[in-house]
Amino acid sequence: MTNNLNVYLHDKKIGILTEDENTQVSFKYEPDVKSPLSVRMPIRAEEYPHVFAFPFFENLTPEGEPLERIANKFRVSETNPFSILEKIGGDCAGAVALYNTEIPARVNEPLKKITKKVMARLIDELPENPLLTGIKNPPRLSLAGAQSKFAVYADGTDYYSPNDYYPSTQIIKIGSNRYKNLLYNELFCMKLAYSIGLPVPANVCLKETEGKAYLDISRYDRRKTSNGVERIHQEDFCQALGYPSFKKYQADGGPRMRDCYFAVIQYSKNKTADAFFLLQWMGFNYLIGNADAHAKNISFLHKGSHVVLAPFYDLLSTEVYSEKITSRKIAMLINGKDRYEKIKRKDFLAAYEQYGLNPLQTIKNISPFFKGILENAKSVKSQLNSDKLTASSIYNDIIELIVKRIEIFDI
Repeated sequence: MTNNLNVYLHDKKIGILTEDENTQVSFKYEPDVKSPLSVRMPIRAEEYPHVFAFPFFENLTPEGEPLERIANKFRVSETNPFSILEKIGGDCAGAVALYNTEIPARVNEPLKKITKKVMARLIDELPENPLLTGIKNPPRLSLAGAQSKFAVYADGTDYYSPNDYYPSTQIIKIGSNRYKNLLYNELFCMKLAYSIGLPVPANVCLKETEGKAYLDISRYDRRKTSNGVERIHQEDFCQALGYPSFKKYQADGGPRMRDCYFAVIQYSKNKTADAFFLLQWMGFNYLIGNADAHAKNISFLHKGSHVVLAPFYDLLSTEVYSEKITSRKIAMLINGKDRYEKIKRKDFLAAYEQYGLNPLQTIKNISPFFKGILENAKSVKSQLNSDKLTASSIYNDIIELIVKRIEIFDI
């Protein structure tokens, strides 16, 4: 016996995801499809087997504890992405939606406002009820990743529960008891990245409701139009390279930095600019101590018939926390080195050579990008500390790392 899910892209059915009796999945495009689902699965008449279909669709599901709780809530196996997406696959990252029936007609239903009181309750209950599953008639919403978060539709300063006509426009992240000042950490790193010209979502704000702090991040895979919200198709680099989410780390057999670099060279319309952005991202993560910079934190945006590198996201310093609670091993090695403290200037040069680049010319080109990072970091810190809501001592800890490491780029 087989089970089927209709796969939609931009509200148009483009294929069918099939699960067989052994829980192996396959994907087949509909005739006359114009837009591919993945760079790894270009349009063709033949069916794509499990080895192609599984990594793409599995990466649409949540990870870790949020996945466990959703699986328990819907009484399905957390190891079966088909069953998970059958329950929550209506609003996935990018423009993908999955339904076991025809897609519901996009009816302009009245939006259900999320009041400040309800928002505070959602934040309180989020670990137990991930992705808005704690509200009445929750949306079929799926967000990848293990961090506690959910998504809402925003109109001005008001939040609403997303629906088929009004997909989510904002990611809401909450703090962690385990990682002190986590929200301030990400806020600072994202604003610092933006200040030096790294492509990141421009609107990242720390807000508060009923005494509960949260990060509000505008989704780069959504765009408001006169006809509602347009979903922009994206795929992360685990999807693009064919790795399931449980292999997102190189140590687990996942993508290497050079794999990501050559994927940009192979697929991006703006290959020269995007490849350079990726090298800047690698250097920025080294400076701030982001050991969790894995392949799922890089994505392609599909724009018509071509793809480009998406803005970077989930930038924060993991090294400001004790090694007892977070690993120092970096997600993608640099010249075979698995810890930032082991890395020297020669390792960046060797890595650039492995990517087929002129090492000295490459570091010469990258160095000016980081020239003002210390001044920018101090400016961002000052700006955030001027507001009681966003003030935090963690900014000093991140700046200390940058001070120790900036000399690698010969500034």
